[in-house]
Amino acid sequence: MNRTRGIQIGSLPFPLVSEGPPALVGPLLEGERLVLTADAGADMFLDPGGDPGTSDAERFVWPVTGDFRFSAFVSPVFVSDFDSGVLLGYVDPLHWFKVCAELDPSGTTRVVSVVTRNGTSDDCDSWPIDGSGTYLRISRLGQAFALHASIDGEWWNMVRYFSMGEPAPDAVKIGFAAQSPSGEGTTATFSEVRFDTQRLAEVRDGT
Repeated sequence: MNRTRGIQIGSLPFPLVSEGPPALVGPLLEGERLVLTADAGADMFLDPGGDPGTSDAERFVWPVTGDFRFSAFVSPVFVSDFDSGVLLGYVDPLHWFKVCAELDPSGTTRVVSVVTRNGTSDDCDSWPIDGSGTYLRISRLGQAFALHASIDGEWWNMVRYFSMGEPAPDAVKIGFAAQSPSGEGTTATFSEVRFDTQRLAEVRDGT
């Protein structure tokens, strides 16, 4: 794939451009479904314990300003611990966040979120999900961000509500990634992609 050309999903009013280390297998666009492949070890996590590890993966993103809601059904192929499909908000290499459909070491597929500030990531495991995947959403509300997950794409449960610090970033790059930190690689499919610039009125009422 020519990384400068990007990907155009019909439901998005912008292209998605490749950043980070390119995966050996390029993206596949099947109508409105995007399939991303993660190489072995691909990950985005800046360990608070100081382990340098691998902390970058190919991502397909575009900068957006102002309020927005961005969602998709995320369906990874779960093979190894921490294999995941990711909705990402990226500011710079030291400031970014993600919400994932991920396989944990107990064999449970679940919603996982990470917020990275000043070069240090946190890590928060949320509720189990069906092995086929789940709907995930990123919303911006002024200087705040909200992460949600849903089993049907209609009723949303809050995962995180946070800021990226002061001053709030003018633009955040939103998009997708696939990860396989401990495995030999995997794929993640993103479908039912939605985007609008409507401000989310309430982060906890299911809307």
